[in-house]
Amino acid sequence: MFIDNLIPSFFGALSSPFCFVDRLRHPELISFGLYANLKKMHQKQIIEGIDSIWDVGANRGQFAFMAHKVWPELPIFSFEPDPVSYESLKETFSRFSIEGKTYHLALSDNSSPKELLRYADAVNNSLLKRHTEDPTSESVEVSCSKLDEIADINKFNAAFLKLDVQGYEASVLKGSEFFLSKCRYVQIEVAFSPAYSGAADIGEMLTLMKSYGFECIQILDLLRDKSKQNQILEMDLLFSRIGN
Repeated sequence: MFIDNLIPSFFGALSSPFCFVDRLRHPELISFGLYANLKKMHQKQIIEGIDSIWDVGANRGQFAFMAHKVWPELPIFSFEPDPVSYESLKETFSRFSIEGKTYHLALSDNSSPKELLRYADAVNNSLLKRHTEDPTSESVEVSCSKLDEIADINKFNAAFLKLDVQGYEASVLKGSEFFLSKCRYVQIEVAFSPAYSGAADIGEMLTLMKSYGFECIQILDLLRDKSKQNQILEMDLLFSRIGN
């Protein structure tokens, strides 16, 4: 596997040169390890038979761009509540002619408006509060929906769902129970030590996904804290529906 922070980038580049070139061309949109792993999962038919990609917590469209490069024939549906990031997301879809749709929404287990906490680094934005205080944080009210209430889900029956919502994954899943029955694969960012109040840790997420009928089959990427002896902070895990 070609995972950032797990093997030296030089060897990763040799193993996946086309991914490395794309990374050089679009550094703001590509995480080399995740991109290379998605491409490898596709080539080895580990991720197969999907009819759509659902990108929850899209930020400026990094995952949408990588998924589009791997599965250019599939529609991508991206959700981003932050107004600034959402404008960048729309630009990414337009610039690279990504088929699908963008939604200026947060997803949850209910449809009440929520307060989104915005941080200096937009990838940390969340409906939950970070344990580490950030003096530059501010809040903005955002529209919210259950994924099960999105009409477009009824058009597909073999979806690939990606969740990266900074600790709010369990609430999104609770509002997606019908949609999960249409999913073949789910990618979730999980934390060993959650950075947000009320967030589930990796053990809780594994148990929750099993209750929805999914098992973990791959590590797609990970993040280490290099200031603490390369301690693993987060992983992107790939779940497959049991019996796929």
